[in-house]
Amino acid sequence: MIDVSYAEWFGLHTNDVLHLVWCSATTTDVLAAYGISPENTKPMRFQSDDVDMLIGHLGNGTIIMDYDVDYWARGCLPALAQYGPCLSAAWCDDAPAIVSYYAQGGRVVAFDASFRDWYPDPDLASVEEWIAATPGGREMWDTRWDRAILMTAEALLQAAVDDEWMRSTHIGVTFPE
Repeated sequence: MIDVSYAEWFGLHTNDVLHLVWCSATTTDVLAAYGISPENTKPMRFQSDDVDMLIGHLGNGTIIMDYDVDYWARGCLPALAQYGPCLSAAWCDDAPAIVSYYAQGGRVVAFDASFRDWYPDPDLASVEEWIAATPGGREMWDTRWDRAILMTAEALLQAAVDDEWMRSTHIGVTFPE
């Protein structure tokens, strides 16, 4: 279970990350879905300065940390979901926290984690039903949506980001200017 200290640790380490995706796809599948050329990748560790995206194996899938969120990246989620469920969370200080969950058939739900009744997709009842079925349940989403996201991601990939993952080498992506 994700506790407060883990959520704070994760938040401090990912402060500059604007879009997180947890998916069942392999790193090769991710590169293909995003249309990323191998020339734009190199082995990198988590705290590299010159990175637009970090892609790393985690548990039974992949986590994608996007530091330079381009909204075209969200269009890749249906392709990633062809390999299994896909959870997306995008937020920054001045924008709403948008959560999306995709399955093989397409997007299941999308909503603002802070204000679920603000443009829920497909509708609020579907969002509430999905939330109730997640590991954190409605109470966690109501009080600590950031922890609820991490709990859902951990259950999806059967693993959590830890110090060892942070020290490991992953695929770094830099986009040409």
